[in-house]
Amino acid sequence: MIEILVTLVILAVGLLGLAGLMIDGLRNNQSAYLRTQASMLAYNMADRMRVNRVEAVAGDYDDYDTSAVDATTTLPGCASQTTGCSANDQVTLDKAEWTRQIQGTGTIALLPQGVGTITRGAGNLFTITVSWQEIQWSEAAGANTAGTQQFSVQFSL
Repeated sequence: MIEILVTLVILAVGLLGLAGLMIDGLRNNQSAYLRTQASMLAYNMADRMRVNRVEAVAGDYDDYDTSAVDATTTLPGCASQTTGCSANDQVTLDKAEWTRQIQGTGTIALLPQGVGTITRGAGNLFTITVSWQEIQWSEAAGANTAGTQQFSVQFSL
């Protein structure tokens, strides 16, 4: 009878360890998912700028921050026209759509408390940074803490 109780205790400890490993795996999977979303959003805006290169080089995308913009603003009228947008209107459309994606005003929020920025360095070197809030384990605090994570991409036109 005692052997059975000892076996049950050992089995219970093993199952608790396995449950802990599964939780860590899920947390790491969520972190990878958020980083993937941030990567896709950053490269999405980089591709938009490459397509509209003339306006990007002219500075129309410079120093943009999605946190300073209300994502619920209406899109330019050219967004629903079959003729498309002028180059200048395309910049407005690109910024509005990107802001909506980052802030999650559509059907699903891609990043929790997401913020996107576009900065221009020397010449035509652009940096696109996407930041978000993520809960992670902090060894210093000994608990889960919310911290800002970010993904950046640099490219030149």
